[in-house]
Amino acid sequence: MAMDKMTVEILDDGQVKIQTSDISQKNHMSADELLDMVEDMVGGQRQTTPVDHEFWRGRTVKLHGKVVKNVS
Repeated sequence: MAMDKMTVEILDDGQVKIQTSDISQKNHMSADELLDMVEDMVGGQRQTTPVDHEFWRGRTVKLHGKVVKNVS
C-alpha cells in the first residue's frame, strides 16, 4: 500500500507551497480540510493549480458508460 504524501515548501517570498498530487481519493477531503486550516492560520488567499493526482494515474474513468479520462 502506497502512502499518501504532501510536499511543503516555503518560497523565498514567504509563500507556502503545498503539493498534494500524491494524495489518494480516500484522503483527498482530509487534505483539503488541512489546506483550509493552513490558509486560515497563515492568511492570504489560496491559489490552486490542478494536476493529475496519483489515484488517477494509469486509470480509465467512466461516467454514465463513457470514458471521461484515460491517464497513462
